[in-house]
Amino acid sequence: MNAGNAAALMVVERTLLVQLNPELTDNAVRQLRDAVGRKLEAEALRGVVLDLASVDTMDSYITRCIRDLAISARLMGVPTIVCGVQPPVADTLVEMGLDLGEVQTVLNLDTALRVLNAGRRGPPRA
Repeated sequence: MNAGNAAALMVVERTLLVQLNPELTDNAVRQLRDAVGRKLEAEALRGVVLDLASVDTMDSYITRCIRDLAISARLMGVPTIVCGVQPPVADTLVEMGLDLGEVQTVLNLDTALRVLNAGRRGPPRA
């Protein structure tokens, strides 16, 4: 599934993987937010992973949209993890005083999937 020009969406083992395209526009991110919302309504998902590995730049609007998308999914009962933030993007966000709030972030897609799997199993038994 394609979310306009913003990202490719695919469901793997009830996890929605959202791989963002390098060239994000405000309109494309709005389309992405709508597409993810529709997917969350249509399917019983256990998690969402927003993969930013190919994203080279993010402005304040796109950062806010990504954060809001993750928070909306969490409010719908679907844990969301952002992964793959590149060092130059992280540096720019820090310089601009921006962050993703309480949205969980991890280094890469593998780690994101491991974290979601660990959360699904619940806490370890004593």
